Parts: sequence; C-alpha cells; structure tokens
Amino acid sequence: MNSLMVILAFRNLARNRIRTTMVIAMIASSLTLLMYFQGFMEGIIEQMTKDTVRSQTSDITIYGKKYRKEKDLNNRLTHKKYVLKKLSYLDSIEEHFERLEHDAMIASPYYSQGIKVIGLESEKEKDDFILSTRIKEGDYSFPNENTIWIGHALAEKLGTGIQRKLVLTVQDSKGEITGEAFRVTAIIQTNNPKIDRASAFISLTKAQALFNVPDITQLSIKINDQKRLREVRDTIQDEIGSHYEVFTWRQLFPSLQFMETATQSYIKISYAIMFIIMMIGFVGVIMMSIMERVREFGIMMAIGHKFKQVSLIVFWESLMMSFLGFLIGTTLGFGLLYIVNQTGVNLNIFGQGFEQFGIASIIYPPMKIAYCFTPLLAVLITSILSIIWPLRILYKLKPIQSIQFN
Repeated sequence: MNSLMVILAFRNLARNRIRTTMVIAMIASSLTLLMYFQGFMEGIIEQMTKDTVRSQTSDITIYGKKYRKEKDLNNRLTHKKYVLKKLSYLDSIEEHFERLEHDAMIASPYYSQGIKVIGLESEKEKDDFILSTRIKEGDYSFPNENTIWIGHALAEKLGTGIQRKLVLTVQDSKGEITGEAFRVTAIIQTNNPKIDRASAFISLTKAQALFNVPDITQLSIKINDQKRLREVRDTIQDEIGSHYEVFTWRQLFPSLQFMETATQSYIKISYAIMFIIMMIGFVGVIMMSIMERVREFGIMMAIGHKFKQVSLIVFWESLMMSFLGFLIGTTLGFGLLYIVNQTGVNLNIFGQGFEQFGIASIIYPPMKIAYCFTPLLAVLITSILSIIWPLRILYKLKPIQSIQFN
C-alpha cells in the first residue's frame, strides 16, 4: 500500500510539472546560494586564521612568566634546554620553533617608526610558517647577519625597497641603546596587519646578539592532533611548571575564536531565515495542490481509504520535491564551490581596503561534506512542517462534503 501511495504522489507531481519544477527550483537555488555563502564565509575565517596564526605562532606557544603582559626581556623564556627536555617525552609534539621578539625602532632616510623585530630560524620555519610563501619581493633568506625582511605596508611608509639599507635601534637586556644598519632582502605580504605594517624579521642569532641575550621569548610547538589541542597544552603546562605560560593559538588570538563562533551563528541564522521563507512558500504550494484535489481525496475517503493514506500521498509529494531540490541544490552548490576553490574569489572588484581588516584580496572557499548535513536536516523538517496546516484543513472536511466541494 505504501508503494501505491508513492506512485500516486509521483503521478500527482508529474501532472503539475510547472508548479513542481518551480518548487524544486526554489529549493535548489536557495541551497546553492546558502552553500556558496557558507563556503565563502568559512574561507575568509580559515584564511584569516592561517595568515594570523601561521605568521606569528604555531599550535601551542610557551612564554616566560609575565612576558605576554609586560613584554620585558627580563621575563624572557630561560632554561630552554630544561623545557625541551620535558617536551621530548611527549609523543604528541612534532616540532618546535624558537623566536626572539621585542620592540625596536626602524628608520630610513624618509621615515621612522616603532616596530616589533623578530629573530627566527628561517630554514626551520620554512615548511610550517607561511612567511616563505608570502614573499612579495626578494628572497626568503638571510645572506648575512645584517639582512632584514619587512612587511610591504611598512616598506611603503619607509620608502624603501630591496637591497636598501635601514637602521634598527633597540634597547638591549642591560638597558643600553644600540643600533645597526641592515639591508632589505625580502618584502613580505601576509595579510596580517600586525606583520605587514609593523614587523621586521632578522635571523635568531643576530637578534640574540643585538638584544644581548642568549635566550628566546617564545617557543612555538606543532602537534600532530588538533583535536587534542587543549589537552596537550594542559599537559605541557603541568610538565614545565608555573615558571612558564603556555597558550594555544585560540587563547592567543581570541578575536579569531570570536569571529569563527560569530560566523557559524550567522550561517545558522541565515539558514533558519531562508528555510522559514521557503516553508511559507511551500505551505502555499501544498495548500493549492490539496485544494485542487479536495474532491479526489474526498472520493478516496468515501470508498474506504483512511485519512492516513491520503496524508501519506501529500507527505510523499512534499518529500519528493524537497529531496529533488536538495540533490540539485547541493550538486550545484558543490560545483560552484569547486570552481571558486580553484579560481578564488577576487574581492578587489568590490574595492580596495580589505587587507586592513586582515582579509586577503582573493578568497578560496573550502569544500566540506558537512555542508550537506544542515541543508538535508532543514529540508526534511521543512517538508514535514509544511504539510501540517494543509492536512489539518483537509481533515476537517468530511468525505461527502469533500465530494461536493467547489
């Protein structure tokens, strides 16, 4: 009997092809746009996270006690060998990276400003940090100790370029003011305003000599399982003790965490609004379909069919339209996401200035199978809720009244 209800539902849809096609097209187009919107927004967040986190830290970062608050070289990370020995017992750690970061003044013949100067191990960071892939001009190398990389926005302010000289002035660990000239070998564009506008990079050994310290200010750690991020962070903190502070990247960049949460909430709200609108339209279509066949349903009930069987016909009609719309919509959505994932979405067509908010000019939306789950659930709920009111009206009509309905 159920198979008969399915056949009748299909035939009813087939005899009203224009209306059926319009409903399916409405669902499909809505899903396509929603999937594209979700992919685009998550692409922005993933790009901002990558550009911000992978230019400054790794998964977990260790600092000396109070360094994050006071930025004083006296609070730098000391006893590095002790810390590394403790970390060597943890299987979840893949690699570690050392950096020395502190305030400095940079000057060209035309301009000067305060910056962060960062000493790093360029070759060791090459595969895990993004700097090596964001060279706008020059080469990813320190040919000698007195060479420097700077952000592209900072280079514009300084009026400098490749192979030009700049002067770094710093206050070392003993309080002495010292400075040296450096030659620019790379100009970097990371889409991270903190890096592009106010940071310069030199080799770690040169930074240690310049600041007169044998130590570092941060030890970044890459782990092999992102799902255990907080667990590994807590384990590291317990191992090395309270003389050090350990942070996950989410703790270091709470704004990114907030944006990620806010974006997911915004996407869910968008889905809810869209499907409420779809449901209103869907109810109207189902109502029209039922009212056109009141006499037909009345005859079916008059000759012995139960209202449950009539309801099944309406349910299968609703489910078929919804599911076809879902299949077409998700197929088109993934197709569109695949295209823009390969080509990117160029935001420059909307104007300049996105970089000041940390947003790259070209966004590559990701493709995730999870994009199907919310639409599938929403379509199923919509198809069920949309038939309740029309069926309630039909239920109130007795068979003989239905036959005489005009």
